[in-house]
Amino acid sequence: MQANIKQILNMLGRYFDDLLLLCGGACLTAGMYGYLGRPAALLTAGACFVAYAAIVARARRGGR
Repeated sequence: MQANIKQILNMLGRYFDDLLLLCGGACLTAGMYGYLGRPAALLTAGACFVAYAAIVARARRGGR
């Protein structure tokens, strides 16, 4: 039981920053939708996806 809890906490710790990044993009997109409408929200979502892809690609290269 104790080992399972440690595994779960380790997994959550590993992906917590990714979840924060995705949630931040979702909040930014929702805010743009409320402020400037659907086109701005779609552009914001696209920009967040591109930024996230760049961050993942850089992490796979070891931060270079």
